[in-house]
Amino acid sequence: MKLVDRSYPLPFFTINKNHSIYSYSKEAKELFGEPKNLLEILDEDSVEKMKEWVTPDIHKASLEVHVKSQQEGVDLLTVDLHVKWDNDLYGEVLLIVKDEKLTKVTRTLDQLRSRLNDTNFELLEEKEKLEEAVEQNNQLSAPFIVLNDQAALIPLFGDITEEKMYSVESQLLQQSQESEVDQLLFDFTAVGEMQRSGVHVLLNVITSLVYMGSEISFIGVQPAQAKQLKEINLPNEIQFLSSLQMALNKYV
Repeated sequence: MKLVDRSYPLPFFTINKNHSIYSYSKEAKELFGEPKNLLEILDEDSVEKMKEWVTPDIHKASLEVHVKSQQEGVDLLTVDLHVKWDNDLYGEVLLIVKDEKLTKVTRTLDQLRSRLNDTNFELLEEKEKLEEAVEQNNQLSAPFIVLNDQAALIPLFGDITEEKMYSVESQLLQQSQESEVDQLLFDFTAVGEMQRSGVHVLLNVITSLVYMGSEISFIGVQPAQAKQLKEINLPNEIQFLSSLQMALNKYV
């Protein structure tokens, strides 16, 4: 194995078809040490998912997995794993650690929903906590990740709803203004259903960012999603890129 220098501040591995690690980035070493095989850093539930999807037979794939971290006080991290195979011998793996707050809030949300179902929604205090957790979850569904002084990544998680887009609108505009980056990369890889009302609010956010001088790229948009976006007359300045790896190679 060898240490490689990558220009973007994210954990990166080069692996073979058996998931043995050929090279890794500094960020990967800081989080996971120096494992010989990528399966070593996965929790038990994620190993089978990795074996099924991370193979040269599938040229590109994106999946959510849980990994073991060497960071003090952190047992497991939830990450989005993106892999692309240049050939049958070697594949490039990029890991994006999900916001720890998002993972915690989502777990709390699931627990509260379960309790409310058990009590037939009779606990008013728990219902208020649930509503608060939903709002926090919405706000964390579009984190603003500064990659360098030119570009920021905004991965979108879950369904695109009107409520969720209104929750993230002000924070995205504020963070964009404060960061002063020019290129904003909206990653649709983890997006589920796109509600029409939510898409229209997203259009308002994007239009505002364009007026503020930002250059916008959409990443990983599926054909059905592209059809919905086309119907709302997006600004002509928006670029579409097929994968996160392509976006990082271009802008980072």
